[in-house]
Amino acid sequence: MEHEFDAGTFREIANSATGQEIWKLLNEHDNLIRMETATFLSRPAVEALSPVLLSRIGEEVRQDRMKQMVGRMVRQILERCGYQIDQQSVRIPKPNVFTSGTRYIERG
Repeated sequence: MEHEFDAGTFREIANSATGQEIWKLLNEHDNLIRMETATFLSRPAVEALSPVLLSRIGEEVRQDRMKQMVGRMVRQILERCGYQIDQQSVRIPKPNVFTSGTRYIERG
């Protein structure tokens, strides 16, 4: 079941067609598995999303505000799935849409 995104300061972008498409994409089963696998490997969850975001959304996803919104979306999804923040600003090697991201761990 897809939950509603608490957009906060990203309301304008989140309510756009692109923002809604990203939320839908991130909640797809395959992308949840990607985020959980990256988390299991002690990597930022967004690191695994770069290829699918580029192929389905396009270059627009490289905009800073868009990437920040994706990070907020990922956080809400993973917290809902029982994860918590482990470390923020973890560097992501290039090539990737994201240069850094938040690493999560399962809530103990």
